[in-house]
Amino acid sequence: MTTTFRFCGVLTLGIFCCSMASSQTQDQQSYGRDNCVKVKEGKAQEYAAYLRDVVVKLAKVRVDAGAVVSYTIAQAVAPAGRAARCDYHILAGYNGFPPEAPSAEQTAADMKKAGLSMNLEAMIAKREELSYLVGVDIWMYRERVGTPKKGGYARINYDKVHPGMGAEWATLESNGWKQLAEAASKEYGTAWRAASLAMPGGANLPYNAMTVDIFPSWAALGKGIPARDLWNKVHPSRDMTAHLNRLSTIRDRPRVDTVRLIEVITK
Repeated sequence: MTTTFRFCGVLTLGIFCCSMASSQTQDQQSYGRDNCVKVKEGKAQEYAAYLRDVVVKLAKVRVDAGAVVSYTIAQAVAPAGRAARCDYHILAGYNGFPPEAPSAEQTAADMKKAGLSMNLEAMIAKREELSYLVGVDIWMYRERVGTPKKGGYARINYDKVHPGMGAEWATLESNGWKQLAEAASKEYGTAWRAASLAMPGGANLPYNAMTVDIFPSWAALGKGIPARDLWNKVHPSRDMTAHLNRLSTIRDRPRVDTVRLIEVITK
C-alpha cells in the first residue's frame, strides 16, 4: 500500500469566480474571510495571550449570536518565522457573502458580552502594538468534506488556475478528488476544502485558488493517506495518474503552507 500526499488538487480562481458561480445564488455558497496577520518582532508570547484572552472570547460571542458560523485561528508551522507570509490566519466563516465589518458600536457591545474589561480603543491599540495586517482574502468554498478540529494540522495548497480552465477545474475537483476525500474522511478522520478566491482579483495575483488538506494530528499529517488505494476504490474505472497529470497542465502551484489549528469555534 502506497501512502501519498496530495499536492495535485486545485481550488479555483478569482478570475473565474463570477462565470463559474453564475448559476448559483449567494445563499447557496459558504464564504470565508481570511485575515493574514504578522506578529511584530519579540511580541509572539504577548500576541498569543491576546488571541486567547481577547480574540477568542469575542469570536465566541459572535458565533453564538449567529454573526458568523465559525471562527478558526491557525498558526504557521512551515514556513514559520520571518519566512512565513502569515504568522496567523484568522478565518471567519459565513453562510452567504460576508457582511460588512461590525460597526464600532456593535464591537463594543460584543466586547461587553464577552466580559472584556478593556474598551474598543484599548483593544485596537493593543492589537496594533503586537501585530499588523498583511492582507485579507475572501474565499468562496466550492467543496467541503469533513470537520476540522482544534489541534489538527492543515496543508494549504495555493494554486493559480490558467485562464479559461475554470470549468474544467471545477469538474476535476467535484468529480474526482472530492470522492477520495470523502472516503479518507470516513476512514482516517481527515477533512478537505476547495475554494475560489472571490477577493481580491486580477491577473497579477500569485494565486487565485486553493485546496486544503486537513489532518487530525501531526502524526496523521506526516503519515498522509493511501491516496491511490482510495482512488481505486471510489473511481475503479478511472486512471488516477491521468487525472493528476491533467490537473498539472491547467494550474500552477506557487506555494504550500502548513498550519496548526489552535482554535476552531462553532456554535
